[in-house]
Amino acid sequence: MSSITPDSHSVDFNTVYSAFYPRILRYLSRLVGPDEAEDVSQEVFIKISRALSDYRGEGLSSWVYRIATNAAMDRRRGAGPMAVPAEEESLAPDSAETAEQRLIRGEMSECVRGLIEELPDTYRAVLILSEIEGLADAEIASVVGATLETVKIRLHRARRRLRESLVERCRLYHDGDDRLLCDPKTPAGH
Repeated sequence: MSSITPDSHSVDFNTVYSAFYPRILRYLSRLVGPDEAEDVSQEVFIKISRALSDYRGEGLSSWVYRIATNAAMDRRRGAGPMAVPAEEESLAPDSAETAEQRLIRGEMSECVRGLIEELPDTYRAVLILSEIEGLADAEIASVVGATLETVKIRLHRARRRLRESLVERCRLYHDGDDRLLCDPKTPAGH
């Protein structure tokens, strides 16, 4: 069985596909929405298969995510806003959680996803790569083709905008287990 390391200059497509397809599909679901993610994922892996012979051994993960990010941005430029999908893994209930608590957490997650969707593409991409995909800032810089300083600035601005939107549009509170929850604020006059 072959392994993928950042220094591998020769990797085969099947190994790359097996290692990255689930991650890229999940990532693209967050960027372009679940209805488009499968098609964009297929485009990404077609591009990877065609470009694999030109792969120069830079960080494989960064290279694959860069191709996926570019494909997502191309798709988004060609279409209107797309819904950000539910985060199934983040909504996994713990055994002691009540149905009401799960509902409240689900609504908060839906609210946060909606606010993330409203961020500009460049902010949304770096935020998802950092906070959800767990990439380091240097990897994100390689993925989005920006300097490390630019990525740090975009992350800071994305987090600030998200925080401002949460404060402006949500009533935040802690439940009995000290979990942060929210309710949408009602518009003035209602």
